[in-house]
Amino acid sequence: MIDIHSHILFDIDDGAENVETSVSLCRQAADNGFNGIVATPHFTDYKNIDRFVMERDAKIDLLREILEEEEIDITLYSGAELYLDSGILTAGDLDALTINNSRYMLCEFPLGPFDVERGLLELVELCDRGYTPIVAHPERYYESHINPEFINRMLRRGAVFQVNADSVAGNLGGLSQEIAIDLILGGFAKFIASDAHDIKHRNYDFRRKFSSLPSVITQTYLASCLIDFPEDVISDEEI
Repeated sequence: MIDIHSHILFDIDDGAENVETSVSLCRQAADNGFNGIVATPHFTDYKNIDRFVMERDAKIDLLREILEEEEIDITLYSGAELYLDSGILTAGDLDALTINNSRYMLCEFPLGPFDVERGLLELVELCDRGYTPIVAHPERYYESHINPEFINRMLRRGAVFQVNADSVAGNLGGLSQEIAIDLILGGFAKFIASDAHDIKHRNYDFRRKFSSLPSVITQTYLASCLIDFPEDVISDEEI
């Protein structure tokens, strides 16, 4: 399995607070059947893309060395979780922020209320530049909760969706679970990811999270969202 959304890199955003936490998350991921993780730290500063990429890549390289020493069988891939704001409209080359140098770009909207029209314009900008935006956790957005048409508008503009494992498992509330499951069953959510931040709460304990999934989420759906489509992204194949 490959996780396309994680905050396992230490001391770069609100995810892993130190390298020990990064290693513990990777070990937990391996114990739960993962063999690949895309490191997607939050990205917000469109004026300093190069600085972000240098810091991210240095931390990935260090973590790779430690995982090899610890014999933890996890392959790390580079990426970012882009916060969509007006900076994207004038930003330079964004290729280094894609998932494993592919066409796929993980991005997020604000969790609270925001200017939907402007946000969709920023999403279209990614598409116009040749990227395929993967919208992170649409089931969590306030706008998705109050206006389901927001989800349809994102889809019409070329986005695909990634839902959080905790949402699918019902750990983030009934409405988030309902939306996440509907998106999977409708074929709109191509990915289930960890959005891992820490070892206690948002983590890789997938055996526990998935121990009592609704019966409509079959092994076939799980395999598609955790193995098949993530592998397509890593290989830069059409999904």
